[in-house]
Amino acid sequence: MKFIFNKTHLVFLALLMLSLYVDGQDKKPNFLIIYVDDLGYNDLGCYGAKDTAIKSPNIDRMAAEGIRFTNWTSACSTCAPSRAALLTGRYPNRCGLPVGNNGSKVFGDNFDSNMGLQQSEITIPEILKPLGYMTAMYGKAHLGADVKFYPLRHGFDEYYGSLFNFPIGGTNPVLEGDSIVEPAMKYQDIHIKLTNRTIDFMKKSQEADRPFFIYLSHYLCHGPWDPNRKFATDEEWEVYQNQPIKGHLKDGGDKIYPVLVREFDWHVGEVLKALKELDIDKNTLVVLVSDNGPWLPAGSAWPLSGGKFNTFEGGHRVPSIARWPDKIPAEQVSDALCSTMDYFPTIAHLAGARLSGNRKIDGMNIWPILKGDKNTSEHDILYYYNGITLEAIRDGNWKLHLPREPNMKVYWAKGIEGGYQRLDKPTLFNLENDIEEQSDVADRYPDVVERLLKEVEKAREELGDWNRKGADQKTFLNYSGNPNNPERIKK
Repeated sequence: MKFIFNKTHLVFLALLMLSLYVDGQDKKPNFLIIYVDDLGYNDLGCYGAKDTAIKSPNIDRMAAEGIRFTNWTSACSTCAPSRAALLTGRYPNRCGLPVGNNGSKVFGDNFDSNMGLQQSEITIPEILKPLGYMTAMYGKAHLGADVKFYPLRHGFDEYYGSLFNFPIGGTNPVLEGDSIVEPAMKYQDIHIKLTNRTIDFMKKSQEADRPFFIYLSHYLCHGPWDPNRKFATDEEWEVYQNQPIKGHLKDGGDKIYPVLVREFDWHVGEVLKALKELDIDKNTLVVLVSDNGPWLPAGSAWPLSGGKFNTFEGGHRVPSIARWPDKIPAEQVSDALCSTMDYFPTIAHLAGARLSGNRKIDGMNIWPILKGDKNTSEHDILYYYNGITLEAIRDGNWKLHLPREPNMKVYWAKGIEGGYQRLDKPTLFNLENDIEEQSDVADRYPDVVERLLKEVEKAREELGDWNRKGADQKTFLNYSGNPNNPERIKK
C-alpha cells in the first residue's frame, strides 16, 4: 500500500505529534518537590551566603544547572499555611489553613479537630493520580492534627514521617500511612530515612513504568538545632556539646545552624545523584524551595528585613531553584515575581492535567519563565497575610504595609522582633531601590497608596481580614474560636 502525503497531511501529522508531547516530552514527566524548612534568603552559597560556614555545593550546582529565583515569595511566613498553599495553589485563607499548631494540643480538641487542610481541597497529587502518577510524601506534613487531615487523605499513595516539628530535647512518633511505626525517633535520625525512602520510591516508579510525584518535606533546617556529628567541625561540635540545653536556639544554636544547612545539602546531593543513576534525570523536574524565612537569629535573610513570623520580605522572600536537564536552560537567574502557589498550575500544565474552572487558583503557570522564554511575572498583586490578618500587599516593586494594632496580630507574631507590632498609617516601600524596607515613601506617592488600598479592599472582600469574613474565605469546619488567637489550654 502506498501513502501520498501533501502539505495538509504533514500539518495534521505535526499537530498530532505535538499533541503527544509536553514541551518536547514524550512521556509524563516526574516531579520532585524538595521543601526545606526555615531556610533564609541568604542561607545558600548560590544566594551569596555571608556566613562562611555555609557550604552548599550540591544545591549550588543544581542552581547552575537550572534556574535560581531572586524574587520568590511564600504565601505565608510560617509553616502550616505555606504548605497548604504549595499543595493547593491557593492562599491560606482561601484553602482553609491560615494557622496551625505543632500537634502539641496546646489549643485543645476543638482547634485540633477542625483546623487543617480539608478534604474538599484539591492538591497536586490529586490532580496527578488520574493521569497514572504514583504519589508519595516524606517528612513534615503540618496539615492538621486530626486523622482526617493526614497526607493519605490528600492524594498521596504513601506517607512516611512525623507530622510536626521535633521538640527540643525530645522525640517524635513516626507514621507509616496513618499508623505509628516508630514511637520515639530523634531529630538527627529522621533525615536519612526520608532520603532513602525518596530514592526507593523512584525505583518503584521506574519498575512500575509509571511517573511519580514526590513531596520531600524536610525537617532541616528548622530546630531543634541538633546536628549529626559527621557534618560538624570539631569547633561546632564542641559548641553543641557545651550547650546547657542541647539543640536550643539560645547559647549557640545559631552557630549550629550552618551544620544543618550542610547536612541538608548532602541529602539533596544524594537524591540528585540517584536520579542520574536511575537514568531518569532528564525526565524529572526537581524544585527546591523554602517554606518561609529564617527563624532568627538562626540563619539570615540578608539584605532583607525581618524573618519568619512577620510580613517583611525576610519572612516571605525565600530561595527557590528549579532544574530539569534539556528542558530548563542552565545558568538562569530570574527576578520575576513568583509565588510558591505557582507550582500547582505549572505542574498541572506539564502533566496535562485539567483544572476545574469552578475553583479559584491563585498561582500562575510559570513554565514560560522556567524554560527561559520570559522573565516577567503574571502576578499583578500578591497579598501578605499573617494568620487571617492582611498585613501587606505588593504590586511589582511597590509594597504597602497596612495599619495594625497588637490585637489584630496572629498569635505567633506577637512580640516577635523584626515585624510591626503597631502601625498607625499605611507605609509604602519601593523594593527596587529599598529592598530593606527602610524608607517610607507614602507621602511622596499618595496615588500609589490610594490605588493599593483599593486592591486591599478587594482582598478583604474576597479573602477576609482579622475582623471580617471574605466571600471566598473557607470556613474552619466547626471551629468556634478566633484562629488568630486560639485559647490555650496549657502553657
